[in-house]
Amino acid sequence: MTIGGNLKKLRVAQGLTQDQLAEKLHVTRQAVSNWERNVSHPDLDQLEAIAAALGVEVTTLLYGPPQPYRPSRKRVGVTVGLAAAAVTAFAVCHGGLEPWLVQGYQRGYPGYGLLYELLFFGPVLGLLLGIAAGGVLGLRFPLTLERRARQRCLAGGVVCLLLPLALRLGTGVSRWMLLLWAHGGSAMGLLAGLAAGLLLFLAGNPGQGRGEG
Repeated sequence: MTIGGNLKKLRVAQGLTQDQLAEKLHVTRQAVSNWERNVSHPDLDQLEAIAAALGVEVTTLLYGPPQPYRPSRKRVGVTVGLAAAAVTAFAVCHGGLEPWLVQGYQRGYPGYGLLYELLFFGPVLGLLLGIAAGGVLGLRFPLTLERRARQRCLAGGVVCLLLPLALRLGTGVSRWMLLLWAHGGSAMGLLAGLAAGLLLFLAGNPGQGRGEG
């Protein structure tokens, strides 16, 4: 839409006549009419005055009101694929891997119990939930980030994913953190996995323009 079309649409939305807007801008009604019909165009100072009078940004006059966000087909497809993969991975873990670890622990292999605790009492469950949550948010909000921000999300996701293991093993961890782990390790693992899932989703989030359908 042209500047004139945007101006007319915004003026009508404000309930103003051309005469009323002209009075606010200290110009003639004919000047406003010419702008709206694209016979002439306001200069930069006039654009700023019009935007102030209508209570909008200058960019709104130039490009029109922001379009409502609509996820692209690519984004919907990626989200559905990630959600399906997360559900499948969760089913495989709890349907196949979990019984195997439990049986190993019952047979006297302590390491199986540790793996079970690390995998199923927090990090992996949180990771899957985080990825799914990122997909849901991606359908509602544009989550596209710049390349550097995506790299930071990737690094942050890896750190969050490894944090429960570091706390559980206690390597170089302060006493208060070990105490915190002892009283809430499962919850911390879940939160760390959730954060990792969200960050990793953002790191691999496909780009999208505004308002794509």
